[in-house]
Formats: sequence, structure tokens, C-alpha cells
Amino acid sequence: MKLRMAVVLGAVIFANVNVQASEEPTRFIERKSEGWFFYKDPKELPPPPPVIIAPLKPADTAKKPQAKDQQEPFSVSWLRENMPKLLDAAIDNPSKENVEAYMYAQRVAMDKSQRYAEMTTRVVAADPFLDENNRVPIATYTKPFFLRNAQAGISDALKHVAKVGGLWVFFDSKCSFCQPQVNTVQEIAKQYGFVTKFISMDGKTLPNVPEFVPNSGQASILNLRITPTTVLVVPPNNYFIVSQGMMAQDQLAERIIAAADSNDLLPKDIALKIHTYDRGVLTNEDTKQGASDDPKQWVQYLKNKLQGRYEGDSNHAQ
Repeated sequence: MKLRMAVVLGAVIFANVNVQASEEPTRFIERKSEGWFFYKDPKELPPPPPVIIAPLKPADTAKKPQAKDQQEPFSVSWLRENMPKLLDAAIDNPSKENVEAYMYAQRVAMDKSQRYAEMTTRVVAADPFLDENNRVPIATYTKPFFLRNAQAGISDALKHVAKVGGLWVFFDSKCSFCQPQVNTVQEIAKQYGFVTKFISMDGKTLPNVPEFVPNSGQASILNLRITPTTVLVVPPNNYFIVSQGMMAQDQLAERIIAAADSNDLLPKDIALKIHTYDRGVLTNEDTKQGASDDPKQWVQYLKNKLQGRYEGDSNHAQ
């Protein structure tokens, strides 16, 4: 009996010890009964995690190299950017220094322009493809010859158009501009051989119109609104309005040629004669190739193209 009671008592004491150990109050006043055992040896505690300190980047004491200024003083780009600023400063504060700065910058720009003009004259004089005098004569004694050839081309073109087409003139007897226009058309018809037809909008004639026909719907088809109107007619069904209103003879001739040329009514040899100012001119097809970052390459390419253009135009002219 005594043994059983001892066992029970020991179990109760063991249980009380476990309860006290599990609660572990945190305040010092509540833990003073632990005596010496209150102290926790640091060696028993887990070591704190090591503090990781990021290595410091080396101080960037060297300054980054600044972007090199591409604008050299007094270069064209420098003048383009700074001259307006210098001018503004000189106008806002016209001190001797400010005005002097702008005027000397202007002097530099003018001197550069003169040097460029002088070199341009030398280069053009030495290169036949750059000399416009070889394309269109400028000298007084050679220009009349050039103009005569141009006029001959216009005459040939008008004579050819007169063979394939005619001129209609719509007029009104009350129109003050119609009679002069009829006179102009009659003169061109007489000179180049055009067949003409005069169409009256009000059914009445003019003093200088021996024969006419009344309008029977042609004006509506062509959507004409004013008189006089001159139309280039090319059978079987091509109608090109070349003038609306009164026009001088040379202007009317140019309009007739332009209408014929733009509608491929002229043979190639005659078309070249009327395009006298196109001699030696590069076409879009000529410049489609030869693109390069090297000026030497594309300059040589253009020279070759221009040489071929001049030779081709000369052969056609012959």
C-alpha cells in the first residue's frame, strides 16, 4: 500500500514540473524562482545568422567622357545654330560686343559662301555635264539658234497634229471674246493645216464665221460652261479641251502641243524636238540605281548616266 502511494505521489510531482517548464513566463519577476538556472548560456543559443554586407561599388571617380561636340567653331552647322542666337542677343542688347559678335559671324558666313561660289564656277566650267550652257545656250549669239530649233520642233508638232486631228470652237454670238478667239483659231488652221468646225451655242453666227453648225448636244457631252472654248478633236472619239476663254496664238499652240504630247499623239522624234529644255536631264529611271554612301561612286554613276543621256538626245536630234 505504501509503495502504491509513493508511485502516485511521484507521478503528481513529475506532472507539476512539466507544467511549470511548459509555461515559461517571460517576465523577470515571475522567473526569479529559477535562481541560477534563469541564466541562459549564450553557447546554448543558436548562433545568429551572419550579416551579409553587399560589397561597395568602387567609387566612380573618373568622369565619363563627354560626347565630343561635332560642331567645329565657324563650321556651317555651328553658324546655322549660333547665328540666330547671336542676332537675338544683338537685338535685345545692342552692345558693341554683341553686335560685333554677330557681324563677324555673318562675315565668316559670307566669306564661306564666296569661296563656295568660286569653287562652283571652277567645277562647272571644267565639267560639261554640270555646265548648263551646254544644255541650253545662254550666250546671246547662240541663244537665237537654240530658239529657232525649238520653234522648228513646235511647227513640226503642230503640222503632225493637224494631220491626225482638228479643232472645234464653241462660241456665242453675244460673247465679246468669241470673235478674237475665232480669228486666232483660223490663223492656226491656215498656218498648219487644221480642219476646223465652229459650233454656235445660240444658233447665230459671227461676222468672221462663214460657216457654223448649231450646238446639238456636243457642249453637254463635253460639260462646257463658258465661251469661247477650243477643243482638239482626234477621231474616232478623243476630245481634249485646250482652252476655255480667249487665248493668244502662241499660248493656244502650246496648249495644243501639250494635249497631243500628254496623250501620246506625237512620234518620238518630234516629241524630242519640242522637249528642248529636257536635253541632258536625268529621268527617275536614271536615278533609281547607283545609290551609295560613297560620293565617289554615285558621282561617277551620274556622270555615266548623263553622258548616255546627252549622246542619246544628240542621236535622236540628228
